[in-house]
Amino acid sequence: MDDDNVLQALLAHFLPMHGFVVRRALNTEQASLLIAETCPTLVILDILMPGMNGLEWIQQLRQQHPTLPVIIVSSQSSYEDRIQSLELGADDYIAKPFHPKELLMRIHNVLRHHSVNTPYISIGQWQFFPEEGLLRDAQGHETKLTTTDAQLLLFFHRNAGRILSRDAISIHLHGIEDNPLDRRIDMRINRLRKKLEPNTKAEHAKHLRTVWRQGYRFTS
Repeated sequence: MDDDNVLQALLAHFLPMHGFVVRRALNTEQASLLIAETCPTLVILDILMPGMNGLEWIQQLRQQHPTLPVIIVSSQSSYEDRIQSLELGADDYIAKPFHPKELLMRIHNVLRHHSVNTPYISIGQWQFFPEEGLLRDAQGHETKLTTTDAQLLLFFHRNAGRILSRDAISIHLHGIEDNPLDRRIDMRINRLRKKLEPNTKAEHAKHLRTVWRQGYRFTS
């Protein structure tokens, strides 16, 4: 989100060309609602926003979403602004004007840092390797995930304990809200659930549970 509409439009065109789904907010109030509805992978934040100042808002964001990656973009490029932004919880800071490719590199660096602090994520009996899209059990047996299933599992892990609606999941995977007549989301989740707990019925699943009429909740 940014107070510069031209920059917003540019990034909304450029980032989807590199595999990202972009949702735009004109102020911090809209941003808070978008984050609650869509559970984004990363936030790009301008300090100079209408309403609440970006630096004030990031403190509020960190209380509610302590691990959500944030990159600040700003025309204020002083040393003090950079330090304050990082102290308040931003993962990176980039001064305007900048080339979109530089922002893309920084996005990849921040996401890589968040997803690969360790080579794998522990999920019950499994070691989940997001980069390889691989599940490995305690005996060393491996289960390969499709790219989309690996993205989905990482999305669930980052939002563990929260109820994720079908819309939030569909927006994350496909960039559009869920179509109630399209069962792709349910089928994909059922397939992922069977890989995590192959001998367990859906109603007794430990890691990926259906919350009636609301969505799905994941626990490690």
